[in-house]
Amino acid sequence: MNEINDAIDAHAHIQPDMWPLERMIHAMDVYGIEKAAICGRPSEAFYMNSPFKKMAAGLNRVALYFLGPVGKMLYNSTVDKEGNFSMLGIETHKIYSQFDNKEVAEAIKKYPDRFYGLISVNPIGPSDPMQEIEDYVSIPQMVGIKIHPFWHQCPIKKYEEVAQWCEKNKYPIEVHLGVGEIGDYRYLPERFPNLKIIYLHAGVPFFRELWSYAKSKPNIFFDLSSPYIDDTIIREAISFLGADKCLYGTDLPYGYNGSGEDYDYGLIKGWIENMTLFYDGKEKIISDKDKEKILRNNFEGLIKRS
Repeated sequence: MNEINDAIDAHAHIQPDMWPLERMIHAMDVYGIEKAAICGRPSEAFYMNSPFKKMAAGLNRVALYFLGPVGKMLYNSTVDKEGNFSMLGIETHKIYSQFDNKEVAEAIKKYPDRFYGLISVNPIGPSDPMQEIEDYVSIPQMVGIKIHPFWHQCPIKKYEEVAQWCEKNKYPIEVHLGVGEIGDYRYLPERFPNLKIIYLHAGVPFFRELWSYAKSKPNIFFDLSSPYIDDTIIREAISFLGADKCLYGTDLPYGYNGSGEDYDYGLIKGWIENMTLFYDGKEKIISDKDKEKILRNNFEGLIKRS
């Protein structure tokens, strides 16, 4: 099995106060990442490197995957009414109501061959979402739209105008779901059957429930990123959905590194490259063809306009 040396990270963030661009590009070179699709910083810098935070993240992940309603309750508790994020009440970090698209545009201008951009919008934030799109869509490397119903506590239906624009102009939309009306994963695909939707973090917080709904829908895809999931969830997602519907992503710089430490860019990529999957009822190492789909080809197909 060969490693993929021209992979594309479909979901990363620009947050130089945690990880400067130059260090990011160096790590991309080391681990064979040709390009990363970046969106703006979503919150104040935070790290998941303490043992208690790792335990909290693991508890949340296990509860979501195996305990249903209990997991969703824990998941919801990570965002408070004041717009802060925390894990089990450990340190609170302000969530930004508008992710900075200008910062993304500046990174693309500096490194046009290494970054794609995702335009972040929030219908209940300080900026008009359609104006944000208009301001940045002329940049050739801006290839998709990012929405965060969960952290912005915004009902899915409020993104309808954005979704309509994406469907018309053939831009994929990356979606981080919440629970209830901010997690209605049926709303967009049923109103916009030609809209290319990427549900982030393997479809958190629904996982199998959402996979079952999406498996037969050709316009729904999943990225496999972040501490919300692990190698077990990734294996089950690929085995259930098939390689055609899955995308490699990291959610960089959010992992288990500490301040001043390098992000482990090879972790999720390594899981995928060495993963054992079920093919026709038999366990086999992932094929090179499937690796190429997940690590690069699927994302390239989604950002094509034709």
